[in-house]
Amino acid sequence: MEIICYSCGRGEHPENTIEGIKHCQRINADWRIEMDVQMTSDHRLVLFHDYETKRTTGEDKLLSKLNFSQVKKLNAGYNFKIDGTYPYRLASVKIPELTEVFQKFPKAKLILDIHTNNPIVVDILIDLIDTKFQGGDFIIASEYDEIIRKLKSRKPSWKYGVSAKEAKRMLYSSFLYLDGLFPVKSDILMLPKKYGRINVLSKRVIHHAKKRNKPIWAWMYEGTYVKTIETKEEMELLRKIGIEGIFVEFPEKFLGETR
Repeated sequence: MEIICYSCGRGEHPENTIEGIKHCQRINADWRIEMDVQMTSDHRLVLFHDYETKRTTGEDKLLSKLNFSQVKKLNAGYNFKIDGTYPYRLASVKIPELTEVFQKFPKAKLILDIHTNNPIVVDILIDLIDTKFQGGDFIIASEYDEIIRKLKSRKPSWKYGVSAKEAKRMLYSSFLYLDGLFPVKSDILMLPKKYGRINVLSKRVIHHAKKRNKPIWAWMYEGTYVKTIETKEEMELLRKIGIEGIFVEFPEKFLGETR
C-alpha cells in the first residue's frame, strides 16, 4: 500500500515543518508526505494548515494577512505537546517556505494540499514547481474546486487528488446508482472511511472507483477531528475492502505496529 505521512507526521513532530519532513524521511524515504500550503500577504507559499495561527503557534493572527517576514517570527511548534510537555516552546520551530522544501528534499514524494482560494496561487505554484521542483514527484490536492480547475487547465499532465466538489458528486451519484453519468476526472480519490456518521467507503463507492481504475487513499475518520491509521489492524481492514493507500500521522509508531 501507499503510505502517506499526514501533515508531515504531525503526531510525532510539529505539523508542516522541516523537522517533520526529516522525521518522515528517516522512517521510510519511499513514503509520501502530505503537507498544507498557504500564501502570505506578500505572495510567498508556506507550509501551514489553518487560516488562523493560534492553534499551532499560540499567536492569534490570520496567516494571509502576515507577510513572510512576520510569518518567520512565529513558532510552528509552540503548542505541540508530547508526553505532557511542550518541547518546542524554548526551541522555536520555523514555518517553512515551500521553495525550501523543494530545495532540501528534491527526491521526496509529496502531496501539496492547497489551502488558499486566492487565484494568484495558481501562477505562483506553477512557476515555483517548474523552476524549483521540475521532475519532482508530487500530487496536487485542494478543497477549492476552482483552484484545481485552473491548475488542470494549465497543467493537465500533473497528478491531482479529488476536489471536495468532485468527491461529493461521486459519492451522491454512487449512492443513487447514477455514477455512470459522473465520471471521476481526478487521478486519486483521497477520502475518509467515515465522515461524521456517513460511511463514505461503501461497497458501491469502492466499485465506482475500481471500475474507473482510480486508486483510493484513505484515513479512518473526519468530522470535528481527523483520525488517521495507527495500527496494522486498521491498515488490513482498509486493504481488505480494496484501499490502495493510507494516511498516518504517527509514522514511527505505525512502523513499529506493522513490523
